[in-house]
Amino acid sequence: MVKFIFIRHGLTLDNESMKLSGFIDSKLSDTGKDQAKKTSIRLKVEKIDLIYSSPLRRAVNTAKEISRIKNVEINICEEFKEMNFGDFEGLTFNEIESNHKEEYERLKSESFEYNFPNGENMIGFHDRISKKIDDIIKEQDGKTVLIVSHAGVIRACLSHLISKDHTYHWNFKIDNCSMTIVEVVDNFSVIHSLNNTEHLR
Repeated sequence: MVKFIFIRHGLTLDNESMKLSGFIDSKLSDTGKDQAKKTSIRLKVEKIDLIYSSPLRRAVNTAKEISRIKNVEINICEEFKEMNFGDFEGLTFNEIESNHKEEYERLKSESFEYNFPNGENMIGFHDRISKKIDDIIKEQDGKTVLIVSHAGVIRACLSHLISKDHTYHWNFKIDNCSMTIVEVVDNFSVIHSLNNTEHLR
């Protein structure tokens, strides 16, 4: 059995502006910093054996708050980076629709298969994440694993754990500094908590 605790990073300046920030290293806002501290306090009572974090600083700085309280080292994991939006990094969807009409129509029609210019498509994104999650399940039997990452990454993890597929990606709402808990026993996954933000109130 492996218990996963998924934490999305705190609110960022780009989140506040509704900008796409995949590989962009967006900073936590003041609200995001406060969310990270509240999340670390909530996790004080949880058993955590390992912490993995995306290398992007919004995730790392959120993970540091938790690591400080739990006294558990952070393992930086490249596979848990957010999706690469390529040339559309830093733009809002309204800006893409206004200034890149053809690409915007392709994005809507091609869905999971759409490849962001000089970026990724959703299927490749899911593949890199699901392979890492499967490795953790094999290597960390009996452990509680905390993953601090991004909304897209957590959605991909959940879709893979529940269905071994990418098609449920958009069925999960993942807010900043929300907590989602999943237990995996004999490759069968059960969601115990989804997008819990009670600790942020």
